[in-house]
Amino acid sequence: MKRIRINTPEGKSILLMGGTVRDILPLLPRKGLFIITDTNVRKIYGSIFPPGEVLAIEPGEKSKTLAVAGELCRQMLEAGADRTSFVLGFGGGVVCDVAGLVASIYMRGVRHAFISTTLLSQVDASIGGKTGVNLGEYKNILGTFRQPEFVLCDHEMLSTLSDEEFRSGLGELLKHGAIRDRNLFFDVAAAADRLSSRDPRILGDFIMRAVRIKAGVVKRDPLEKGLRRILNFGHTFGHVLETHYKIPHGMAVAQGMIIAAELSVWKGEMPHSELRLLQVTMEKTGLLTDYRLPAGVVNMMAKDKKSEAGSLNFVLLRMVGKAIVRKIPVTELQAFVSYYNEKQDSG
Repeated sequence: MKRIRINTPEGKSILLMGGTVRDILPLLPRKGLFIITDTNVRKIYGSIFPPGEVLAIEPGEKSKTLAVAGELCRQMLEAGADRTSFVLGFGGGVVCDVAGLVASIYMRGVRHAFISTTLLSQVDASIGGKTGVNLGEYKNILGTFRQPEFVLCDHEMLSTLSDEEFRSGLGELLKHGAIRDRNLFFDVAAAADRLSSRDPRILGDFIMRAVRIKAGVVKRDPLEKGLRRILNFGHTFGHVLETHYKIPHGMAVAQGMIIAAELSVWKGEMPHSELRLLQVTMEKTGLLTDYRLPAGVVNMMAKDKKSEAGSLNFVLLRMVGKAIVRKIPVTELQAFVSYYNEKQDSG
C-alpha cells in the first residue's frame, strides 16, 4: 500500500493506494461510526463493512440531492450521532459526494473518510475535499470544501464494476493526462484494451499517476481559486450532456473534452493538429459519443458555478498535456455553440 498526503490550510488527508478495508480499521473509532453507502455497494461489500450504523441510499444521480443529505442527517440524529461521530462514505462518486456533504454539515461538521469503490471515484471524485449535491438539472451547485481524513482506494474492488461504470472512470483518468501529463494520456489510451481486464497491478500504476496530479493541484489551490480550475476540463459541456442525454459522467466528460478542445482551436489557443490527435486517440478508447449540444446549453452553463459576471472560467488546452483557464463571455460561447452544432449537422 502506498500513501499520498494532501496538506492544506483547510485540512489534511491521506490517500491509501492499493490497501484493503483491514488496513484502515485502526484509523476508525471504536464507536460512533456511521457508514453511508448505496444499496448496490451494501449488497456486494456489506459482509466486510467495519462495525457501525449503516445508512444506504439509492444508487445513482437521483440520490445527489439536499433532501437525501437531510434525510441522512435525520437518521444519524435519531441513531444518536453527536459531534464525536465519524462518517465513512463507502462507495463511488455519488456516495462520496453525499457522505462528504453530510459530514460537513451535521452539527457543523464531524470527522469523515472514504472507501472508494469505483475507478471514477478513485481517480477523482473521492479526492480533493469537494462535496456536493445537485439542484434540479444543475450539477453540484450545493456543496462545501472539506478534506476527508483518509481515502482508501482498493483496486481489487474495480473488478465488480460494470463495463459502463469502468469506461466512465477511464474518461476521468484520460482527463488528468490531457490537462497535466501528455505521456499519461497516451499511455492510458494505448493500454485501454489491457485495462479492461481490471488487473489491479496495471490499473494501480495509472491511478497513482492520476492521483499524484490531482493531489499536487489541490495542495496548491485547495479552494479552486485558480489552478484547481483545470480539473474541470471537459466538465462544463460534459455536465450539460450528462444531464440532457442521461449518459454516464465519465463518458459525458470525454465528449466535453473534445468540445472544449474544439473551442480551444476556435479561440486560437491550440493548433488543429493537437485537436485531431486528441480525437483520434480518444476514439480508440470507445468513450466518445456524438451528441449535438442541446438548445439552451449556454443558459445552463451561465448558471454553472464556474460562471462569474457574464463570463465563464473555461478550461482550454494549449496542447494535449497543458491546460489553461480563460474567461469567455457568454455571448462568445453562444457563437461557438452555433458553430459547433452547424458543424455536427453538416456531418
